[in-house]
Amino acid sequence: MASKNGTTPPLIRATSANASFAKVRAGHGLSIEMTGTIQDWGEVERLLSEIYQRKSNYKVMLVGPWNASLPPALRAFAEALLPLKIRLSMRKVKGEKEGKKEKDKEGEKDKEGEKDKAKVKLSFIIGARKLSHGRIESLLEDSIKKCDNQPFLMEVTCDGKDGNHTLPLIQLLTKASLIKKSLHNTSLSCLEPIPAPHLLKVAEKKRAGKALKAVFHTLRWWMLPLLLTSLSWTLLLAPEYVPTAPIVFHWREDVADRSTSKIMRALPPVPALLHEAFSLGSLFEQLKMNPSNKEALLCEASSLVGRSCDDPLSLEDLYLMQDHLQDLALRRGIVTRVTGFFTFVNMCWLGSILGIAVSIGPSIYHVLKPLRKLMERLLRWFVRDVLVPFVIRMHNWGVIEFAVWLVVCGLMVDAESLFAMETGRFIAMTSLALSIPCFSYSTFIWTRQLDPPKNAKTLPRLIFIWMFLTSSPCAIVFDSELLASVAVITFYAALGFSVCFFGMGVAVGFDGKGSMSRVSFTSALLLLSHLVIRESFKFGILGDGDVDNLRIFEGPVATMGSLTMYLTLLIMSSRFYYYKNKYRDSEQVRRRHYVRRNLIMGVALLLGMLCGAVTGSNGTYNTAITFLVLFAGEKYAEFHIESKFNGWLLVLMASSILYYMAFWLHDNPEFLVSLFKI
Repeated sequence: MASKNGTTPPLIRATSANASFAKVRAGHGLSIEMTGTIQDWGEVERLLSEIYQRKSNYKVMLVGPWNASLPPALRAFAEALLPLKIRLSMRKVKGEKEGKKEKDKEGEKDKEGEKDKAKVKLSFIIGARKLSHGRIESLLEDSIKKCDNQPFLMEVTCDGKDGNHTLPLIQLLTKASLIKKSLHNTSLSCLEPIPAPHLLKVAEKKRAGKALKAVFHTLRWWMLPLLLTSLSWTLLLAPEYVPTAPIVFHWREDVADRSTSKIMRALPPVPALLHEAFSLGSLFEQLKMNPSNKEALLCEASSLVGRSCDDPLSLEDLYLMQDHLQDLALRRGIVTRVTGFFTFVNMCWLGSILGIAVSIGPSIYHVLKPLRKLMERLLRWFVRDVLVPFVIRMHNWGVIEFAVWLVVCGLMVDAESLFAMETGRFIAMTSLALSIPCFSYSTFIWTRQLDPPKNAKTLPRLIFIWMFLTSSPCAIVFDSELLASVAVITFYAALGFSVCFFGMGVAVGFDGKGSMSRVSFTSALLLLSHLVIRESFKFGILGDGDVDNLRIFEGPVATMGSLTMYLTLLIMSSRFYYYKNKYRDSEQVRRRHYVRRNLIMGVALLLGMLCGAVTGSNGTYNTAITFLVLFAGEKYAEFHIESKFNGWLLVLMASSILYYMAFWLHDNPEFLVSLFKI
């Protein structure tokens, strides 16, 4: 239903309003209290019930020149924060019996007429914790002086019945001078009596099309992050479509050979794997027996140490290789020293990537603060009239967002096309690390107009899925076990496995009982698939090229898969595990559930030991043995507690077992190593 000027009338028509300083936090916040008559009784009754059930979603929108006195940068930032989500208090008030005079003239009113004149009081607070009272007064004073005290509209909105459109709950037309007077004298109303139809039309445009706006903002929010994801998959599946021209490192003209390591080319040639050393020895013997085939044998030897036939090994290199291998085995010589030093350099590089990603935002803020003051003193007109408005326009038009994501994608492309593998790997990590603040920037821009999801776990899971889909192809392209670990961890985080830090402690577990079942089932499928792939490779069903891309995921999948599956089943097999309706079920039903969960744990442990023994996988076998010991300890702890034995005896026995296990692991470290390899 539209009013005369074509706008949707509010559910409550404001009759009076006053402002006061809030008291939630000392010296902070602006409190607004309004009284109005109900125009749509059914909607207001629904909203009152939602408030009682804590299902309400109220926002306040400011329309008009309310922020014209702010500096341009702050003005753009303040606009980006709207609409503000508020905690609204609403209650009915007994209407004044206006009908007494009308009774004598027009007769007695019916109950429906009294219902139509019912009033409600609404109150909310803006800036309860961060907007100081002094700042409020200075903003009002600046608005009065610099903006000619122009009126602006303060509109409280709510969701409609279907949740797909926004309704105006109450509208307050006011001025900065009226609010200032009401702050110092709460009996004075801050309601502007002269209507402003143009502000109502602007507010109507901002409310219109909530569903379409939500779809557009969601798509626009995820567009650039998904572009990075598409780029990472293109690098893996179709690298020929990725441009090779420099994007970020435009000064770099030469393209590195990714087939060999730049560091290893600078060092004396040595094989990386034992079977390559054996093959080199065989080639060396063939060369001594058949010198006529020298060029072909040296070319084949060069390929074993990561060199091309254009840069083949010499006979001297082959003669000296035995000395280099001895030095390498004894951890001495130039190869060991240089590779060890570059390991330290790579750790420093990784630390610098994390440091840049964490500190770039605060650093820009602190560097620009004194720089801005200096520039204002030197080129005040340029900063205020050219630079700041230009940056704000670029921000409003999305140019800055596109630019930062272009840098991130450019780093990824350059890492693959311009640099050797070990260098490109860290540049790709830089790109992925910088994508996190870029994603935060996009989130800040596009989610202000979106309602929060009903399930608080939805957004974190979507972010973890995006991180998994982006990092997993990069792990394969750049042959990085670190990125493979990140991909596997984010995959499990999306399923519900979580790590929480609190104080000086760490909690490892799951974010819900549904997540436990989901994680255990997924881990079982992953471990089974990995076992089938490896056995297929052993019997020649799959070739080297089919499994090369999966090798870097072996360690992370072994660790996270076995840990999460057995940990989930261990938790669920406990007598103290709480499932839905546990205490409503009878003792017989609870015992049946307990036996079933323990049977599942027992079968999983037996299958783990069987698969490990049959396939010769010590890791699978030893992992099952480890959790079998934990399972037996859990069952004894339950028996000890239910039998009401002394608690100190349980502590002593558990500590003694842990002491023996630590002692045994030191004598058998290969057992611990095998746990990380399935």
